[in-house]
Amino acid sequence: MNRTFKRTTAGCLAAVMAFSAFSCGKAEKKTDKKTDESKADEHVVNVVDEGEVVESLGGLDLSPVTMINPDIPADFSFESEAEAGTLVGDAAVLTGKFAGEFTGDGFVTFAQKDDEVTFEVDIPGEGSYDLKMVMGGDSETMTNLITVDGNPVVSFKNAQPQFTETVAEKIMIPAGKHTIGIKAQDGGIYIDSVKLVPSEPLDLSQYEVTKELSNPNASPKAKRLYNFLRDCYGKYTISGQYIDNLETGKEDREITEITKRTGETPVILGMDVGGLGISSQENGGGGATMLPYHAMDWYNNENGIVTLCWHWLAPSDYIGVNGQPWWRGFYTDSTNFSLSKALSGEDQKGHDALIAELDNMAEQLTILAENDIPILWRPLHEAGGDYRYPQNQWFWWGASGKDAYIELWKLMYDKFTNEYHLNNLIWVWNAQIPEWYPGDEYVDIIGYDCYPDPHDSSPQKEKYDLMKECSPTHSKIIAETENGAMFDPDAAFSDGSRWAWFSTWNGEFTLKDLQLSDEYTTYEMWDKIYASDRVLTLSEMPDLKSYPMDTEAFLAANGGE
Repeated sequence: MNRTFKRTTAGCLAAVMAFSAFSCGKAEKKTDKKTDESKADEHVVNVVDEGEVVESLGGLDLSPVTMINPDIPADFSFESEAEAGTLVGDAAVLTGKFAGEFTGDGFVTFAQKDDEVTFEVDIPGEGSYDLKMVMGGDSETMTNLITVDGNPVVSFKNAQPQFTETVAEKIMIPAGKHTIGIKAQDGGIYIDSVKLVPSEPLDLSQYEVTKELSNPNASPKAKRLYNFLRDCYGKYTISGQYIDNLETGKEDREITEITKRTGETPVILGMDVGGLGISSQENGGGGATMLPYHAMDWYNNENGIVTLCWHWLAPSDYIGVNGQPWWRGFYTDSTNFSLSKALSGEDQKGHDALIAELDNMAEQLTILAENDIPILWRPLHEAGGDYRYPQNQWFWWGASGKDAYIELWKLMYDKFTNEYHLNNLIWVWNAQIPEWYPGDEYVDIIGYDCYPDPHDSSPQKEKYDLMKECSPTHSKIIAETENGAMFDPDAAFSDGSRWAWFSTWNGEFTLKDLQLSDEYTTYEMWDKIYASDRVLTLSEMPDLKSYPMDTEAFLAANGGE
């Protein structure tokens, strides 16, 4: 990949004077009930005309990425009894028959997290390999890691309690002598033998997704951005970063320190609109008055992408409970607001406050729609909590269960799309549990928020694969919509976990003492990620404002440019 794409710096901040109408003061609550017909005519969005556009791919290489090395001998194989490996920590060799018959002199078991067994292997060529393990375990839900030279690169689950073959697929390993390890994360597994062989080619058809956005009236620039994301999916991961101080925008410390360390700048600027909410403003919050300016600046002047999430405070009368401060009012344990009661009308005051918050946020976002700034809109995030632990919904919008959550998602989608005509929004669903999926017609992109252990650079394949199952048509882009520790792009592209983007959370996950931190991601991995040919950074971006709406049609009309 050519890393010298021209950075687009032309353009100006569109319609800045329009912000004179933008107010971040307390919004008046609306309690009047209107018919759908009246709502359809209530809000008019005057979108800036994008004018004549000369479409271009900007030199972006869209060649398929196989990660298969044809020079690796097809008959290469490394085999070993597990007990012949090097034991690390409290890993031990046992000879009992509780997991079935074993081969050799015994099998290796892990007693606790970070126990490991390693093997020295001479790899004939850089490429993708499968590690086939005859193993059993205490539980089929336990997840453990494959390491290469001490670095976690692939996670896997044991298949059965009794000894049977489990495969950790498509591990990217460089040529030469390397230490391959099986490391306990959840633990409770028994390993009898291992076999390392070259991987079969990855099925690239899984990255072919729907061409259409859920909103048939999506704005021109939203269509261009989505088509760019669609073209990149499976070929690149787009870099992203959430900022902490919404008054600083592109000058935020997270962005500054990443650029200073790596020489590259993330493409996606992540911000939280929580400070624009009614409840936040009523309780002395805010701090988001510059957010719309920064969104416009990042897209228009930096040629970047904006994603917005919403830590939505429950209505003021329902927060500050259980001795918790008001600013924790989006957490389940800090509010007595019941979404199900508000939606059903059992709590009419709560219902009116809910609708008022939706109306307020739609109004706050209207300026971005009028200026045709496409937004990766990610509301109601993490609603289902952690899929491994049922009944662990830590935000109030998930605390009433999936039915109430889905009703709220559809309500917001209808209000923002059909009433307020926010046609610049690309809807990113992030409830994290497949059963909570509202339907393809309400979702454009599926996301998961990954927070692995510090320095765990594995691609979180089980979470990626889980999200692939959410859409019944399997036709949606999958993104890592938040992350703590960052994943190794080589490992992700090898094992198929080709997240459309990552977006590292701010604060401790990025900085320590105002400097780039290695607490969660090592400096070596920071450098590798931002230098990777598989990770797009801001300097490599084609002009999003002239990116084709339909690449196939563009190539056909331009002789396959």
